[in-house]
Amino acid sequence: MGAYLSAMDDKWFKQRQKIAGVTAEDIAAELGRDRSVVSRIYTGRQAMSAAQAKVFARVLDVPLAEVMKRAGVLDEDEARELQPGFSDGDAVPFMSKLGSNHSMIGVISAFGGDRPGVDTWIVKGNSMILGGYLPGDRLLVDTHQSETCSAGDVVIAQSYDWQSGGATTLLRRFEPPVLVAASPDPEDGRVLVVDRNNVLIRGKVIASWRN
Repeated sequence: MGAYLSAMDDKWFKQRQKIAGVTAEDIAAELGRDRSVVSRIYTGRQAMSAAQAKVFARVLDVPLAEVMKRAGVLDEDEARELQPGFSDGDAVPFMSKLGSNHSMIGVISAFGGDRPGVDTWIVKGNSMILGGYLPGDRLLVDTHQSETCSAGDVVIAQSYDWQSGGATTLLRRFEPPVLVAASPDPEDGRVLVVDRNNVLIRGKVIASWRN
């Protein structure tokens, strides 16, 4: 069985609209439908179809898999299958299988991780080990704060390679306008500029714990 499907995250879509500089009317026009269709999709009264998801992805300039996951029509396993060029990097999404991980789900809920727009990740690399984040640690990441991160915030970001079509997940500390690691590994020493094109912050780490 796949991971839990999430509910429609309308706040994420509206945030992406703001970043892309488009309105619900613009999206509706691209869909060839009335604005009410976009409203029904956002309120969960109408499921987003695959064809509509492709339009949202193109207009909002985000991956199709991310659109479908945020719309609640694709689970994490399926979303990752749609992104073969995606490299996990420093962290991976926590995938909760049906009927398992009850204790973990309880902890996630206690920290507020069952709210729309809050994702759970598992640390895989050593990029922030000197900052206290060890491989295996769990993170709660608020994607709604991706555009409001301040100096010193620990974030999940993505670095895109447009030639290969791939992307790498980064766990870093944000020191505007760059991302920096806290690691003894020289490979993590490169400073990355957040330009919202090649490097994009996905969310702010709001909680972490260790099993």
